[in-house]
Amino acid sequence: DGSASAIRSAFPSVKLLQQQRRCGFGANHNAALRRAAGRYVLLLNDDTLVRPGAVDALTEYLDEHPDVALAAPRVVNRAGDEEVSAWELPTPTRDALSAITLGRRPKPLSGGAAPRRVGWATGCVLLARRVSMLAVGGFDESYFMYSEEVDLARRLADLGLQTHWVPAATVVHDGQASTGGHASTARAVEMSRSRREYWRRNYSHRGRLLAQTSVSVEFLALAVASALRGRTGKPFWIHARGCWTDTSLPGLREQAIEWNARTGV
Repeated sequence: DGSASAIRSAFPSVKLLQQQRRCGFGANHNAALRRAAGRYVLLLNDDTLVRPGAVDALTEYLDEHPDVALAAPRVVNRAGDEEVSAWELPTPTRDALSAITLGRRPKPLSGGAAPRRVGWATGCVLLARRVSMLAVGGFDESYFMYSEEVDLARRLADLGLQTHWVPAATVVHDGQASTGGHASTARAVEMSRSRREYWRRNYSHRGRLLAQTSVSVEFLALAVASALRGRTGKPFWIHARGCWTDTSLPGLREQAIEWNARTGV
């Protein structure tokens, strides 16, 4: 769309890595990680705005906490309202509790004025210790998009490396602007696919059944509620079915494959 040329022209000192293929979130970040040289790397979505001083605050925090591999800022929307952005690592029991309470429990770990250890934080913006990222091989590229930051935080935690939420840094996030928003069926397909992959990798058979059953019921309830309000419930139906299997609809992965084929790369 001309963005790469615009960056190259406006910021000639920037090392621009222009991929010829559309790849997933983790694969794109890993390509840059392999060329990075600093002690920290900033993982930043293109629908964000970094407030002044945010990167400095995250850098200072990692400097002072050598056992922390990922530092996540406070995330706000364009109106300035704080978004929920950090949680405990998922477990079957937590998934079931979240489903039963429609996301109200367990409580998120973001919020307040004090930094704290969390299980994982949203991948829209993270400052990562480069050696820690390399130690776990970066993002797992089998996730095309979504759940890869949860998987990363879990693998880092397995090595004794922590993720912290740091409210002294603030980043504005225009949520889902890159993937079509909450009504996007492709986004729903990809999110449910990645969620199911995370369960397969990290839960026992019994744990997967608990998570699949409870979360699918949650999304069925959300679909019905949405329909009663006169809104489309299709993405919720996709999420509900996606707890068990893929739908016939294309996800973000299929859109990228189709684009690559159409452009001959």
